[in-house]
Amino acid sequence: MKENTINSLLKRYYKFNQFRPGQEEIIQSILDGRDTLAVMPTGGGKSLCYQLPALILEGITLVISPLIALMKDQVDVLRKRKILASFINSSLTEKEVKKTIGEAINGKIKILYIAPERFNSDFSSILQEMPINFVAIDEAHCVSTWGHDFRPDYRVIKERIDSLPKRPIVAGFTATATPEVRDDIAERLGLKNPQIFIRGFDRPNLRFLTCGWMDEFSRDSEVLRLVKSLPKPGIVYVGKRDKAEELAAFLTGAGISALPYHAGLKTDDRTVIQEAFMKDKLSVIVATIAFGMGIDKSDVRFVIHAGMPGTLERYYQEAGRAGRDSKPATCVLLHSGADSALQNYFIRKSYEDSVERGKPEEEACRVRDLKYHKLKQVEKYVMANSCKRKIILDYFGDESSDKHDNCQGCDYCLGLRK
Repeated sequence: MKENTINSLLKRYYKFNQFRPGQEEIIQSILDGRDTLAVMPTGGGKSLCYQLPALILEGITLVISPLIALMKDQVDVLRKRKILASFINSSLTEKEVKKTIGEAINGKIKILYIAPERFNSDFSSILQEMPINFVAIDEAHCVSTWGHDFRPDYRVIKERIDSLPKRPIVAGFTATATPEVRDDIAERLGLKNPQIFIRGFDRPNLRFLTCGWMDEFSRDSEVLRLVKSLPKPGIVYVGKRDKAEELAAFLTGAGISALPYHAGLKTDDRTVIQEAFMKDKLSVIVATIAFGMGIDKSDVRFVIHAGMPGTLERYYQEAGRAGRDSKPATCVLLHSGADSALQNYFIRKSYEDSVERGKPEEEACRVRDLKYHKLKQVEKYVMANSCKRKIILDYFGDESSDKHDNCQGCDYCLGLRK
């Protein structure tokens, strides 16, 4: 595929004059017919890496995604760009599903999004009637028990792909994967001699700060101080639903336009809150991990974690929702010893529940110990008297970490560590 053809499609459909770092070589790998694994952080432009090849390759590109909201958002944008795209998930009626299937079989769709649960059903026999030449697996880390968000339905993807009349090109995409997880993804998805790309983990426009707090009141006061001082809009992540409600009310009482977002809210309410944030009618979202996956808002100016996540993968994925427009943004992690105690409790409870449900003791212990290891890496990050950016890049195996003796974009390098 000639470079000018790829660039012309980039300008025609996406209105970009050039690719982001890593995108062009990933796209070329797919167009060369190579199985591919791309690890690019949030905001790195993963979706373009499978959407643009879909415009060039014959037949249908099947995109497997676990996120209904992401499917709808991306399909809406693709349709606005006059690209033939659709999705099939539980939000559609049976009549709408049949209509979409018919359009796919008849070549009226170029990009079709489906959930992994759908891929794991009788629907797989219908896929054999479709001219599928490329399968893109989004959130590919979900296939690995070594990853931070394992989903059993991802384990059947390889089997379903192998059952297709003609094996398509297969590519996995994820924002966060350590070397161990990358190897597991390639094996579990059955990638054949894949090209593996690790690109764009260094986000120079992001400033990384950590701050210890002694009690609940001190932490909430620090969140308020930060929210008042930083450009908006922004996201504040908390660990529990009731805390999202409480902190949003606290910020609102201080004159901040803030609302909570969590899985306990009604679907319609979550939609209204999300749309208000997307349209800049709301300055701050106080959210659990239910918010953010697949949300394409480029101008988030800060992400504050009011508590320590259980893994660096989760932290960097959530923090990476700041500054996707490449303009300066701030990522703050507030932490205390109580966070470690809470995360340890979650790990123990998960282990006990998995054993109770019948998981083999050896497997349950392996997963538990892995979670403890990942938690230790987060503790190392928040407590380190060294460059925060280098710790993150080292963790994900990004070779550019060697360049960072003084990144001037974290609390240590800026001399802000107390």
